[in-house]
Amino acid sequence: MVIALLLACSTPETKPTPAAVPPPAAEAPPPPVEVNLGEAVDSAGVVPIDTVLATAADYDGKDVVVEGTVKEVCQKKGCWHTIATASPDVAVMVKDKEYKIFLPKDSAGKKVHLKGNFALVETPEEEARHYAEDAGRDPSTIVGPQKGYAIDVAGVKFVDS
Repeated sequence: MVIALLLACSTPETKPTPAAVPPPAAEAPPPPVEVNLGEAVDSAGVVPIDTVLATAADYDGKDVVVEGTVKEVCQKKGCWHTIATASPDVAVMVKDKEYKIFLPKDSAGKKVHLKGNFALVETPEEEARHYAEDAGRDPSTIVGPQKGYAIDVAGVKFVDS
């Protein structure tokens, strides 16, 4: 019996082998957060802004849903912005006539879908100078009325690029 006790005490303690624990599964990235301003924008059938400009007269006065990239934003309030086009000298003025949609001032470079009414416009010199000043540009470079394009926006949706 003494021998059994001695053997029992001298037998190395064996611990059960832990079961292999798999590493935690990689977490899936969260879905992108969709940011909408104004009315909801249905992106089905969205048209690139340059497609609209290619036949601008056909779209004049019509409701559109367009895709583009924000070029500049009013740095005073975010109350207007422009959409870049394939031509570096041409941008589409976007503002809400009801004065309810304001973009964050750091939105330049972000891709958006816009819902609104497209128009061929002629902006008076004084108004065009005001926009240049709001954008931080030299208003004295504006001479005479400016022909261009505008969208009276009802909704803006930021989309991943």
